[in-house]
Amino acid sequence: MKKNAFKKTTESDSNYNHLEKMSVKNLLLNINHEDQTVPLAIAKVIPRIEKLVKIIVQQMKQGGRLFYMGAGTSGR
Repeated sequence: MKKNAFKKTTESDSNYNHLEKMSVKNLLLNINHEDQTVPLAIAKVIPRIEKLVKIIVQQMKQGGRLFYMGAGTSGR
């Protein structure tokens, strides 16, 4: 049986419980800290993204279509 390569992110505990008790400054610092994790995560998978983009471009040149699907915050 193949192990699932995906990590569940929506069912795990938050790193920031009790946001309502945080000061505005701490809220902003925590948002900024989380925002900084995105480019670091993307940098690790750029070679995989490159391969995927090349495959998608080739398929679209042959008449393929691309469907965008998802939910949640734009940009995730």
